[in-house]
Amino acid sequence: MIILSAILMAISQHPIGYGFLAFFSIIPIIPSLIKLKSYQNALWNGFLWGFTYNFLTVFWIATNIGTSQIIAFITMILSVLILSLTPMIIFFIWCALNRRNINLLFLSFVWPSVELIRSYGSLGFPWVSISNSLVEYNNIIQLIEYIGMYGLSALIILINILIYNLILTRNLKSILVLCLTLSSSILIGFLIKTNFELDKDKDLKVVVIQPNIHLSEKWSRGSQSKIMNKIISQSQETLIEKPDLLVWPETSVISYLIQRDKYNYNKIKSLLDGNATKLIAGIPYYDISNNKIRYYNSVGYFDSSGLIGLYHKIHLVPGAEYVPFSKYLNSLEIFNFGMGNFSHGESYELFDVNDYKFAAMICLESIFPYLSRKFVADGANFLVYLVNDGWYESAPEPQQHASRAIYRAIETRRPIIRCANTGVSMIIDQLGNITHQLELNNKGNIVEEINPSTKLTFYVKYGDIFIYFMMLSIMLLMFKKVRYEDYI
Repeated sequence: MIILSAILMAISQHPIGYGFLAFFSIIPIIPSLIKLKSYQNALWNGFLWGFTYNFLTVFWIATNIGTSQIIAFITMILSVLILSLTPMIIFFIWCALNRRNINLLFLSFVWPSVELIRSYGSLGFPWVSISNSLVEYNNIIQLIEYIGMYGLSALIILINILIYNLILTRNLKSILVLCLTLSSSILIGFLIKTNFELDKDKDLKVVVIQPNIHLSEKWSRGSQSKIMNKIISQSQETLIEKPDLLVWPETSVISYLIQRDKYNYNKIKSLLDGNATKLIAGIPYYDISNNKIRYYNSVGYFDSSGLIGLYHKIHLVPGAEYVPFSKYLNSLEIFNFGMGNFSHGESYELFDVNDYKFAAMICLESIFPYLSRKFVADGANFLVYLVNDGWYESAPEPQQHASRAIYRAIETRRPIIRCANTGVSMIIDQLGNITHQLELNNKGNIVEEINPSTKLTFYVKYGDIFIYFMMLSIMLLMFKKVRYEDYI
């Protein structure tokens, strides 16, 4: 039943995306959770559920074409093992509460609390949160403006428990409680959406460039100028639209443009010469201080005069862009399976275009609510995500990754501009609707006007306050006395 539960939850996620199954997926394990009193069994059951679910959700890690098949497979297995810690901790904590005869409803407190805690740090990965299963249900996900994605996880667990209770009791009260919980969630989400008002008419024109440059071409020797000519040529076609902002994807520039490649640097300035258009693009960057070179995965902001803004990626991909804890133990560098050991950015930089401010984040950063929330709280009126998912040529990684941006739009009520090298590029409005999309492995452009926002949502102001309340409740319940002799 543990494996069945995990499979159902995995099927609710992309690429299959039967999101409604999330409301039934926990039911098969509830009987065992009710009886769970052994910590050893808790850890084993949590591992079995976690390994099955995470394997089916992120198996695509093994299809990375940027490294050998063996390394890609090993990376996938290691990732699944690490991600399995989350359900192991959930089951362990629940076992401790179960020894205190705590009501099953508190499982809906434990699950999102652990998900939130495990989303932070070097190995944080909210990609696999069960809340992501509901991304296709636009009405109900409007709730995350207030409760965040982890509040949505709590709702999923709660509905599973209520359905289970209905199956057991088959009484009118259980039916009414379930119907009230589900219908009110949908209705409140619908009311939030229908009562949402934009600040003003759309008045910022953006162009998104999806060049669709294959990985083999991007990293081939001497390809810098060839790639630059391609993306400049594609961009020139769009300048007749007189956009305010031109957007290139992550690694659209592969040379150290600012430090070493003045030839291609001047090409960018020439492209923008005579236009009010500004360009945001993914670039590599390095600086030297105290005789030490630090390399960054960065965003460059340009106008006709050249570079006018710079952002260094804050949340790097472990194992690909850096090795966690390697600065304390150099021998860990052997586990770097990616492009290099980048340094973390430390500054939350905002850029100006016309009368608006925006943030530009890189790739994996789009899945972390805290980052987008921080930028919006600091004044960002819209968000830009620069992505290169060219490491994965087919579903589901690019599609899963793209869908996570929908939650950021609703949490912050900010339009999202997502620009990906090989796809999926898109524009997402403040209600989480995809207004324009370029499909995977296609070359193309998006020309669209967006509506920057100024109002701060409840989530931006207070974050995951409801989950912190749940954490506090769990800690208080831990003080409830238990007769340990009953379990000897």
